[in-house]
Amino acid sequence: MGTRKIGWARMRSLINENTNSMWHNRPANLTVTADATLSDADSGKIILFGTAAAGLASDTTLTLPTATLGLYYMLRYMGGAADAHDLQIDTGSDTNFFIGGLHGKDSDGGDDTAVYHPNLSSNSKLNILTPDSGTWIELWCDGTNWFLNGKVISATDTEITWADQ
Repeated sequence: MGTRKIGWARMRSLINENTNSMWHNRPANLTVTADATLSDADSGKIILFGTAAAGLASDTTLTLPTATLGLYYMLRYMGGAADAHDLQIDTGSDTNFFIGGLHGKDSDGGDDTAVYHPNLSSNSKLNILTPDSGTWIELWCDGTNWFLNGKVISATDTEITWADQ
């Protein structure tokens, strides 16, 4: 077996093709400024919310679609300061509850840091209170439940609350 020699022109061409391919594979995004319902077609998109993305008009509910195996969403707060409003993520049913946890950090000078977990049996609503820069949440669905991981930054001492329907 030998090695194949290629010229600089071919090498540059291959690099350009690879770069173009990577650019086209970037996930799309969706901006949320008011109550919204995600669809299966939104799976894989980055969901942007926050002041730099037109801001939340008021306390906002983001409803997840019917639980389907393989759905995935990445939420990112894009504000330059803390939002004045809250974001609620709703699975739509207590039988499709959250599993996992979120790291919460109080940004107003205290060292209030905690990990928040749902009750693993019925918590189907997640409330993110006045999110700030650095907040992100990933959601995956196994066909029944929603798994989550992420970090919430807020000037509120309790950044995250859970609720049933």
